[in-house]
Amino acid sequence: KMGSFQPHLEKLKKLMHINDVQLALISDRMLQDMSIGLQKSTKSNVRMEMLPSYVDSLPDGSERGAYIGLDLGGTNLRVLLLTLTDSIDGGAKFDATIKSESYKVPNEKLEGTSAELFDFIAANMVDFAIKNGLEEKMLPVGFTFSFPFDQDRIDHAILKQWTKAYNIKDGVGEDVVQMLRDAIARQGSLKFEVVAVCNDTVGTLVSGVSEDQNCQIGLIVGTGTNAAYLEKVSNIESVNGYKDDRFMCVDMEWEYFADTGALNHFVTEFDKQVDATSPMPGEFIFEKMISGMYLGEIVRLILCQLASVGNIFNEKCLGDLGTTGGFDSRYVSDITEEAIAGHGETNVVKSILASVGVKASQGDVHTVQLVCEFVSIRAAHLCAAGISAVARKIKANHPEKNDLVVTAGVDGSVYAGHPTFDTLLEDKTDELCRNHGVKVQFIRAKDGSGKGAALIAAVLTKVSTLVLTTL
Repeated sequence: KMGSFQPHLEKLKKLMHINDVQLALISDRMLQDMSIGLQKSTKSNVRMEMLPSYVDSLPDGSERGAYIGLDLGGTNLRVLLLTLTDSIDGGAKFDATIKSESYKVPNEKLEGTSAELFDFIAANMVDFAIKNGLEEKMLPVGFTFSFPFDQDRIDHAILKQWTKAYNIKDGVGEDVVQMLRDAIARQGSLKFEVVAVCNDTVGTLVSGVSEDQNCQIGLIVGTGTNAAYLEKVSNIESVNGYKDDRFMCVDMEWEYFADTGALNHFVTEFDKQVDATSPMPGEFIFEKMISGMYLGEIVRLILCQLASVGNIFNEKCLGDLGTTGGFDSRYVSDITEEAIAGHGETNVVKSILASVGVKASQGDVHTVQLVCEFVSIRAAHLCAAGISAVARKIKANHPEKNDLVVTAGVDGSVYAGHPTFDTLLEDKTDELCRNHGVKVQFIRAKDGSGKGAALIAAVLTKVSTLVLTTL
C-alpha cells in the first residue's frame, strides 16, 4: 500500500519507531530519575523537579459550599464558580455545578510587569463576581498557576521562571499568591480569599478524584505535557513535619525528563531541528517529542525533507509548509481522523495541504497520513513509558496489593482532540505495566485544572452547608 515510495517510508517508520524493549528501558530510567529527584541531596543529578505540592488531603464527597477556581495556563485566564451540594442519590459523589468565564490575556500583559498581569486577573475576578452576584460573598479561591514555582506550604509559591508566551520583566523569586492577594486588595471591592495554589497537573489529579476516588495520577497532554501523582510523604526528603503514612501530590515537571540525555538515542534530525528553532533549545526534550506545540512541526519538517528529495509533492517551493510553524498540530488530528474513517476519503488531507500551499496527488495524501501516524504513535508510546514508570512508583508504595489498579485523570488538547492518542496511550501503558502488578485506567478530567483548584480550596476549608443558603 505504500507504493513506490516504500523504501523512504519504511526508513522513516523505522526511525520513528521505539520498540517495547526500548520503551521499558525508558520507563526504568524515568522511575530511577523520580527516586533521585525526590531526594534533596541527589536532586541536582536529574532535571525533573519532583516538586511537593502540599496537597495532602483529597476530596471525599463530603465537601459542600461555593468556591472559586482560578486557572492561568497559557494565554487564557479562566475563572469558575464551583458549587457543591448534597449528592442526590446519597452516595459519596457530590452534585457539582460549575459556572465559568474565559478571558484572553492581552499581548501587552504578556510583556509588561507582574503587577499589570495580576491587576488584569483581579479585574476579571471582579467582572466574574458582578456577573454572578458574588460581590459581597466571602469565598475561598484555589489558584492554578501553570508556571514552575517552589513551594513550602499550600498558599505560598515562589516563581522560578516565566515560560510559554510570557516575557514579563519581574516577579521571578516572588510569591505569586501574595502578588494575587495584593492585586485583589487594589481592586478594593472583592472579599475572595486565596487559600491554595497548585499547578495544572495537580489540579487535574484532584479533579480526577472527584470523578473516581481511585485517581492517583494527573496527566496533561496538550500544548505541553506534564504529570503529577500521589507519593508517600516519607519518600519526599524536602517535606518535614508530616506523619509518615500521609500521601501528597507531587508535580513531576516531567517535560525536563530527557534533558540529561535519556532519549538521545531516539532523538531524530527532525527533533533536533524542532529544538533548535524553539524558544528554549536544549530544554523540554521529552515534551518536544510528545506535545501539541511540536507535533505539527515534526510532521512539517519530515514532509519538507521528503519533498526536497523528490518523494512527495512535485515542487520544491512549499508555500507555508516551508516555513517554521506552517503546519498546525490540529492538522495531525484531522488527518488521522479521516484516515481512520477510511473509505479512501482524502478530502480533508487535500484541503489542509491546499491551505498551506501544496497541491497533492493521491499517493502524496497517503504518505502524509502515514507520516502523521508515525509521529502520533511515537508521542503516545513515549507518554506511555512515562505513565508506566509513575504507575510502578505508586505500586512500590503499596507492596501489599498484588494487582493494583490506579486511575489517571487526563486533560489537554492532544488527549481530548487527537482521535487515536488515547487508545495508543492506554494499550501501550497496559503492555508496559503487565509484569509489574499494576494496571492503569484512564479517565478524562475535563476542566481539570480550574475545577481541581476549586476542589483543593473546598477540602482546605470544609464548611457547613449553611454557607450555601447565603449564596
